[in-house]
Amino acid sequence: MSGAFEYKFYNEGFFGYSTEQDFRYWSLAHFLPIILLGVAIFLTFKYKDKIRSFKHEETLRFILGGLMIFNEAFYYWRLLYVGNGGSADPKQLLTYLPLQVCEWTAWLAAFMLMKKSRHLYDICFYVSLTLGLIPLFTPAVIMQAGPGYARYYQFWIEHLVPIYAIFYMMAVHNFRASYKRVYKPFAMLGILATFAIIANTKIENANFMYLASGTDGDSIANLLPESIPVRILLYLGILIVLFALLSLPEILSEIKKKRSANTKQIECTEKTQE
Repeated sequence: MSGAFEYKFYNEGFFGYSTEQDFRYWSLAHFLPIILLGVAIFLTFKYKDKIRSFKHEETLRFILGGLMIFNEAFYYWRLLYVGNGGSADPKQLLTYLPLQVCEWTAWLAAFMLMKKSRHLYDICFYVSLTLGLIPLFTPAVIMQAGPGYARYYQFWIEHLVPIYAIFYMMAVHNFRASYKRVYKPFAMLGILATFAIIANTKIENANFMYLASGTDGDSIANLLPESIPVRILLYLGILIVLFALLSLPEILSEIKKKRSANTKQIECTEKTQE
């Protein structure tokens, strides 16, 4: 079959890949998106009152949410168009099922913004500010797609906008996550990991959530052993530590309040006895 039904895999145009390493760590192309995220968060907190009272604030949230949804859809459209790293075998596209953490975080963050969902905020807060930060420093999956390729922009939108959404809701709508609801992100990741493990065992060369092995390029995931059970246990341990660190300010604040309350109670008791 030929003509309109043929796909040109590994296309070298804007929607394809470079045949050589086109993206380098610690370059301007690496840090500029992160700097822009920091500027956006700073400006959001600075003008949070104006944004909150803006008559089209809801529309703004829907635009951000729609951007994330479109970005995820674009990822798969582009994948069907250019293939997966040079292979013309459609079966290999099964290794790109939506079973990665960042993909689901983007979807959940989109609906969190549009629905103003505090339940989804708890999940997005813990996942985006822990696992979601790691790809920013080791974006190994775009080693062949620098600023001259669509994949570069798709990657940064997927990873930066969910993080911005967390701080947007924190600044504008006073959303706060709590360690008392940390079971939500654990549950979400547990369910996703279950499907990922099943898919990794059933689909050849699949590596969803990087539970089977590392990834191309320099990545933190490459430091872990190849043993899947050990890998899962280490991921769990890392998650517990990261979630605990993220919860630490709230825990310390509660301890401080309790100590203050106890001190006042003791002082009142002493005055009463006098």
